[in-house]
Amino acid sequence: MNKEEQNKSYLKDKSLKEGQKAALVSIIVSFLLAVAKAVVGFMSGALVLLADALDSASDVLSSVIAYLGLGIAKRKPDERFPYGYYKAENLASLIISLLIMLTAGFFGYKGYLRIFNPTEISYPFITIGVAILGGVVAFIMSNYLIKKGNNINSQSLIASGKDRLKDIFTSVLVFVAILLSYLKIPYVEGIITIVIAVFILKIGLEIIRDSVFALMDVSPSKNIEKKVEAVLKKTAGAKHFHDLKLRKAGPFIFGEVKVCIRKSLDVSRAHSVAEQIENEIKKKVPNVDSITIHIEPYKSKVQNVLIPVKEDKGLDSKVVGHFGRAPYFLIVKIKNKKIQSYRIIRNKFISKKIRAGLAVAKAMADEDIDVVILQRIGEISFHTLRDKFIEVYITKGKTAKEVIDYFTNDRLKLLIRPTHTSEK
Repeated sequence: MNKEEQNKSYLKDKSLKEGQKAALVSIIVSFLLAVAKAVVGFMSGALVLLADALDSASDVLSSVIAYLGLGIAKRKPDERFPYGYYKAENLASLIISLLIMLTAGFFGYKGYLRIFNPTEISYPFITIGVAILGGVVAFIMSNYLIKKGNNINSQSLIASGKDRLKDIFTSVLVFVAILLSYLKIPYVEGIITIVIAVFILKIGLEIIRDSVFALMDVSPSKNIEKKVEAVLKKTAGAKHFHDLKLRKAGPFIFGEVKVCIRKSLDVSRAHSVAEQIENEIKKKVPNVDSITIHIEPYKSKVQNVLIPVKEDKGLDSKVVGHFGRAPYFLIVKIKNKKIQSYRIIRNKFISKKIRAGLAVAKAMADEDIDVVILQRIGEISFHTLRDKFIEVYITKGKTAKEVIDYFTNDRLKLLIRPTHTSEK
């Protein structure tokens, strides 16, 4: 493992540790709040507060599961699980959602019974105080968990944070129910308990949806896909790409894509292009853990071919030996091995005292050149063209037309090194 990979592994472990710490804080806070609600609920006989206490207890369980899920996700890939344990967190989120659904069912049933059997609440002011405290704590914890979850891309922490948003709403309803019960309108407590149950049910269904989608390798958001596609489109040497597939596993993203590059590139340069794509994608989308680049050979049906010539006579122009000192350049558009069009441009660098070839090579990118056919080329110019993924062939024939005939019949030799080392 190189230094860069070690650094990435360190950052990943750090994220998971931060997630575990946040889950542990949530466990402690939710447990203390659940105990307070349960004690006051039993003392006062407030069903709505007892239901809220049970909801807080489910928060404790969900936080425990999130904590354990993140702990499992920290485990290194092994022979049995070569892709790691990241989906343990998605499984934890699914269990969280099922617990929330069960809590909702309990709320609904007890609320229905309370409508027809209302009871007076004892210690109303203490009960109201606990309800207000629950809302304040829920607001603080919701912001804390969602922020932490987004920072480390933890689905279970975000799910727990969203669940705390529900706690704010339920605390308000509990406050209203207790207040109205104190004002001798007791049946409202049962109705509000049912409302709370429906709200919890909605939250649970949303988390089930997200968890199941992640376990079924759902693609991440379109925004992430667009970021990856943008990298693929602008990478030099990557002519086309297809079959881009991304999937979520816990807080991380895995992917694969097929990238088409010129078939003339050797294995080393093809690997370099793939590595460049992978590194750039991980920069743009930090939570990408791994993306596999499948390289496919590619030869375009349409090519722009450049030939150094000594005169402006179209296809009858005679080829010239020197690349950088050629008076003119003939650019021929070839489609399916047939000439579609051509044009001649003057070499504006011919009078340059040194490295005229380098200046021409750099300018070729603006002309969208795919192939250069010539007799001689220096080391610097050659490598500049190669770096721009322009193929260089050694010429045959006296006129441009003859050269094109040789090229379309695959009778020209692809240069893999410069013809000479000096550059004038």
